Amino acid sequence: MKIISLRIASVALVIVFLAIWQFLAVKFANPHSIPPFSIVWETFLEMLKSGVLQEAIKDSLKRFVIGLSIGASSAIVIGLILGRYASLEILLEPFIQLFRPISPIAWLPIIVLWLGIGESGAIFVIAYAVFFPVLSLCIAGVRSINPTLLKMAKNFGANERLIFTSIILPGAFLHIASGLKLAASIAWIHLVAGEMLGIQSGLGYLIIDGRNLLQIDQVIVAVIWIGILGYGIYAGFNVLEKWIRKSLGEKND
Repeated sequence: MKIISLRIASVALVIVFLAIWQFLAVKFANPHSIPPFSIVWETFLEMLKSGVLQEAIKDSLKRFVIGLSIGASSAIVIGLILGRYASLEILLEPFIQLFRPISPIAWLPIIVLWLGIGESGAIFVIAYAVFFPVLSLCIAGVRSINPTLLKMAKNFGANERLIFTSIILPGAFLHIASGLKLAASIAWIHLVAGEMLGIQSGLGYLIIDGRNLLQIDQVIVAVIWIGILGYGIYAGFNVLEKWIRKSLGEKND
């Protein structure tokens, strides 16, 4: 009952925020710089009716899925290998530590020169953004496995393929699940930056287009939907992580 009450209070707080926004925007703000919520709502309905919003969401989600899949899958494979073979991680550590702190945004000028303006650049930004966080969690997941299990498997004649499939992958699975949840949030955050590489579709494009046309109401609609979808993606991966933990017999917090 306490959780239900808090949820109701949370919804009420959102309604109060919208009411304050409407009041302050009408009374004190310039409607061209800070439009009231009523105008933003009308713009949302118009974009929904014309299909512009649905098309932008579809294109953004497509890029999100492709970029997340490429970045996360490659990070998982490499992370499991580096976690298993510490000497290989030490060999590649200078490259990992050099590129990990670099924001994908810093690569935008080079991306435009190498990949041009279009889908490839946006997908690269997303994949790069999620690669290193997932890589680190996968390595940590492998290192968290009890070394005795690996030694026992070796003593009983298990080959590397069997060790990977029977010990390493299951042992690091929780870290991988947590990494995917983190990666999903990071990918969605960087999606907008990727869509600002001159792409003519997506929620990021709606923001740029609204800015160029001084249609702040369109910008706000796109920003709000980025937040709504981002929350939905996080919630979905959170449910997936809890289900995985429950399936593996671990108690959820």
